[in-house]
Amino acid sequence: MGTLKVKALEKAHDVASFNCDVPVLNNWLKTVAKQHQKNGSSKTFVLIDDAEPLKIIGFVSMSMRAPTVVDDLPAAMQKKLPNAVSGYTLGRLAVSVEHKGKGHGETLLMTAMQKAKQASKYAAGFGLFVDAKEGVASFYEKYGFVAFPDDPDTLVYPIAEMPDFPNEEEEEEE
Repeated sequence: MGTLKVKALEKAHDVASFNCDVPVLNNWLKTVAKQHQKNGSSKTFVLIDDAEPLKIIGFVSMSMRAPTVVDDLPAAMQKKLPNAVSGYTLGRLAVSVEHKGKGHGETLLMTAMQKAKQASKYAAGFGLFVDAKEGVASFYEKYGFVAFPDDPDTLVYPIAEMPDFPNEEEEEEE
């Protein structure tokens, strides 16, 4: 095994072989991700091993989020905010079956958090939002995401509360 790296999805990456055991996520990566990357509606980052740089270990996709009404946020977050806040959405996160249980989901989540924090320096955003699939909200909660009171599968992590990330000042690899 070589060094693990997170890179922007490229045409050469082997999306066809990726399997996370969730058909909707497999299909999205295989049929939609590159199209969204091309038209700018979302950006997908893949975790790869530089020993096999085209094989995808896992992926995370991100996009801008439409403004969220502040009253929908957890009560503790509503203070001193305008009526609606914008932010970033972690749209999809998946790890291949053969690599589950090795901490790669955490690596991809931290990548998304770091990229949202970096982006907020140039285009303001209140937080990183997740519309979790049923049964996975607890994964995000253990990293500090807080569920909406009326929708426990929608979670947010305020950018202002995110930790500092290593190499935050470095240019990201495209």
